Amino acid sequence: MTPPDEPATRGEYVLPPPVATGEFVGPPDDLDRYELIGPGIAGGEGVTWRARYHGQLKEPLPLAVKALRPPPGTGDDWPSDADRVRWQDQAALLRHLHLDHVVRLYEIFSGPAQHPAGAGDDATRRTAYLVMEWVDGPTLHELCADQPATGSTIEQRMAFVGQAATVLRELASTTRAAGNPSLHRDVKPGNCIINGARGLVLVDVSTLRLVNDSFDPVGLHTPAYTAPEVLAAPHLPRMPATDVYSLGALAYFCVTGEDPPPGAADRERLEAGLLATGVRDPQALTRHIMATMDPNAARRPADLAAWRRDLLALSRRARPRRRGPIYLAAAAAALTASVTVLNWPDPPRGERTGQTLPTPAVSTASALGAIVAPRDGSNVEQCAYLSGTAAPQPGMTLVLAMRNLSNGDPTRYVETVYDWDDPAKLANWRGAQYFGQGNDTVGQDYEVQLIAVGVDETRRWTESVDNTGDALAASGTVVAAVRLHRVTGLVPNNCEGD
Repeated sequence: MTPPDEPATRGEYVLPPPVATGEFVGPPDDLDRYELIGPGIAGGEGVTWRARYHGQLKEPLPLAVKALRPPPGTGDDWPSDADRVRWQDQAALLRHLHLDHVVRLYEIFSGPAQHPAGAGDDATRRTAYLVMEWVDGPTLHELCADQPATGSTIEQRMAFVGQAATVLRELASTTRAAGNPSLHRDVKPGNCIINGARGLVLVDVSTLRLVNDSFDPVGLHTPAYTAPEVLAAPHLPRMPATDVYSLGALAYFCVTGEDPPPGAADRERLEAGLLATGVRDPQALTRHIMATMDPNAARRPADLAAWRRDLLALSRRARPRRRGPIYLAAAAAALTASVTVLNWPDPPRGERTGQTLPTPAVSTASALGAIVAPRDGSNVEQCAYLSGTAAPQPGMTLVLAMRNLSNGDPTRYVETVYDWDDPAKLANWRGAQYFGQGNDTVGQDYEVQLIAVGVDETRRWTESVDNTGDALAASGTVVAAVRLHRVTGLVPNNCEGD
């Protein structure tokens, strides 16, 4: 819980100066185990320092050390044996889960307050410490506070929320947690670090408790991110639906740049914020987010995997279908062995070709379609331009359908090629496709299909609120396909120019 006198954080993220303080902390058997770096960062539950472990290593290891503040109402016997056992259980559970979007917890101990080297006194009152990895990056609060989402940031921000949804789903999974489902209980922007390699990382795990934990004598919570039933009785056991409410409040913050009113998010404010971003259906995305903050816990989404998938689909912006230049000179010169080429049949309308690629067939230059660039197996950054050759039948045009081969989502996400509405120009076609937000999908594999679809069907789709185009892709015939691998990198202008 953030104390009322804790200053709000604004502006750019600045790491603590990498200067040793000359002070140390450690357990009773090694009082100077961790050297503290910089002044520390104050938070609701304690103070976190950048730190390093020397031991007998050639070079020190970078870490984070958090000194927990005694909860209100506790006495000199805090932390109790029960507290220490619970923290050790949490550490073991997090090691078992090994979640990319949760900070790694290495050690929990009680020891004297920070002190100069050799001056630790184990006879003084002990403090509880958590030793974690140090995660570089700004908090989500520092990144978004007072900065409403825009057309250029909405998809990335919702991707961060989707990563938080994945964390909460896996924490609460009985199967994933080997029969030990748990809750985070304090999801909020200040507890989320945005790391360049891993995306969103939840960094405060001191509030973690098993779902079946009984009466909570402390009842810590952050009001703006707390479900109404917890606000009414913060000491009672909590259920996964309470974390789902916090997730929705996090999404609200990412859209508006503001904390939601405690217990009752402002639907109109959320919808206005989404309308300004240019998402295809702001009303549908508003309903989707508000469902997580339903006052009735039983009505909140239970399947966070499906909720995340729909969130990412609904947050895709309506990109203009542009007229682009013709890039390729001749079809025959462009074909290579690395390109999957298929005969272009004259398909019945509405026929679905399925999710798997047909066996490539020999074709002629007058009756084929091909993806010439990028080549099959190429690396791509956040987005990529694709180009190739085709000879469309009358009334037919081309779209590019992308699906993620690594995350299990069978949905195909469609982008029209340039000049899709003038098929006479598609002998040498060009278009763009998108592979995640920022660098959150680095390392994943994708398939991009070139699909022949009806011009009229495509026009109706571009004028609709369908965010994926999967149904449009299903109505056509796959002409060619390539498989691509996502690497780190952002393309200038996000492939928005021809």
